[in-house]
Order: sequence, then structure tokens, then C-alpha cells
Amino acid sequence: MKDTLIQDSLKVAEQAISASSDKGDSTNIWMWVAVGEFAIIVGLLLAKKLKRKPNAKQRFKEEAKSQDVDFNNIIKSSFHSTELYDILKVKCHPDRFPTDPELNGIADKLFQEITKNKTNHKRLEELKIEAEQKLNINF
Repeated sequence: MKDTLIQDSLKVAEQAISASSDKGDSTNIWMWVAVGEFAIIVGLLLAKKLKRKPNAKQRFKEEAKSQDVDFNNIIKSSFHSTELYDILKVKCHPDRFPTDPELNGIADKLFQEITKNKTNHKRLEELKIEAEQKLNINF
């Protein structure tokens, strides 16, 4: 069945070629238009496939653009985080709880978090609330 289908296709193609040679130049023009369209399609597909992938800097830039920015936290972190950090590091230092090992452990973990986030005002506020709850410290 496939053989007959291929043979029929070849016969139709031969008839089309012989008919086109009888008509003259008008069919030739359309053949070149079709060849041109095919070349454009192949060119576009190759351009899409060979398109450069973004490097690390470009990916970082795109990721930064897609994220939400908390400008309030940035401003507060720039101007007010050192004051809050100084208060928290004094109040939550593990040496203030030498008698109770459980509170000392909690204070140690809090102090490490405070030190790690000393320029993030929003996180320092969260740690302040956590210290008030867990260590019973009044600010």
C-alpha cells in the first residue's frame, strides 16, 4: 500500500513538472517564492535554536527584576538597623543567662541570628519580638 502511494505521488509530481514546463515563466516565479519562504522559515528556526543563552549576570539581573523589593526595609536597614542591632546584642547576649542552661541555649541561637542579620531591620524586628516571647525581655 505504501509503495502504491509513493508511486502515485511520483506520477502526480511528474505531471506537475511537465505541466509547469508547458505554462512558461509564471510557475517558475511561484516556485522561487516558495523556495524563498522555505529559506526564511529555515533561517528563523536556526536563529531560534542558535540563540544565545543568558549568562549568569543576565540571569541574576532578570531574577532581580522579577522579585518584589521592600524599599521601606531597605531605608530602615540603611539608617536604623545599627541602633536596633546594638540594643539586641546587649539584651540577648548569652552571658546574661549563665544560671539557666535552657535560656542560655535560646539566647545563643537568637544572638547568632541577630549577628547574622545585623543589617536587616525587618528581621531584627522579628528577632526582637521572638526575644520578648522566649527570653521574657522588656525593651
